[in-house]
Amino acid sequence: MFIEKIEAAPAFDFKNLIQMKDTTVNDPNSLTNMVTSVIDILLFVAGALAVIYLIYSGILYITAAGNPDAAKKGQQGILNAVIGIVIIVLAYFIASSVAAYVKGA
Repeated sequence: MFIEKIEAAPAFDFKNLIQMKDTTVNDPNSLTNMVTSVIDILLFVAGALAVIYLIYSGILYITAAGNPDAAKKGQQGILNAVIGIVIIVLAYFIASSVAAYVKGA
């Protein structure tokens, strides 16, 4: 017969793409993992500072001893600390979601 079966080589090997993706996701030195680590550390420090500020403001409020200005300052500090903690928690969840999306998980 004069007609031979011709097989074309695949234009792109998807197996290698998947293997490359797996190695970059698990690589501790990848840019995504480094950025995620830095964000986690910053959010942890911010959360710790917000909790310390909450405790400080609570002590100010408790020790106001009938002074309305000191009580108001303590209340405002407690409110600001709680708002800060909520923002930090939301930022953590947003950063985790974005990192998971970028990593392809």
